[in-house]
Amino acid sequence: MSRPLPASLMLAALALLVAPLSLAGDNPQAPQHTTALGLAGYSPVSYFHQDGPHFGSPEFAAEHAGVTYFFANAQELSTFSADPERYAPAYGGWCATGMSKGKYFDVDPTVFKLVDGQLFLYKKNAQVNALDVWNAGNEAQLTKKANEFWKSENSM
Repeated sequence: MSRPLPASLMLAALALLVAPLSLAGDNPQAPQHTTALGLAGYSPVSYFHQDGPHFGSPEFAAEHAGVTYFFANAQELSTFSADPERYAPAYGGWCATGMSKGKYFDVDPTVFKLVDGQLFLYKKNAQVNALDVWNAGNEAQLTKKANEFWKSENSM
């Protein structure tokens, strides 16, 4: 007789199955993308809490700009719904460092920074931690470059 999986394990498995899709990878000519599930299931509101990001639940979901986000509870959902632009990740969820270089890099949703009240996400793998690269540079200049690239790509 099999035992049911704990809810947290099932949610983590679901997040992996429907994690943000990027057909472009690190392609600087990447087309705009939409994702089935933003932030791999982490609640965008939770990034703004002192205890950091945590998973949301499909029970509390909202769509914004073609992306579905999960929230831990009705309060987080309500907070997001009142001002989604404040809580949605910058650059459509692409890596901020990549944006500053005019490229699209996939992200690790646990590697983030709040910059002037915006959620910036970063790539992290065995070769690079893009947050370290970002922190080693001039944040104001990097943000300006990232904003300019993102605006140029989305001004159609």
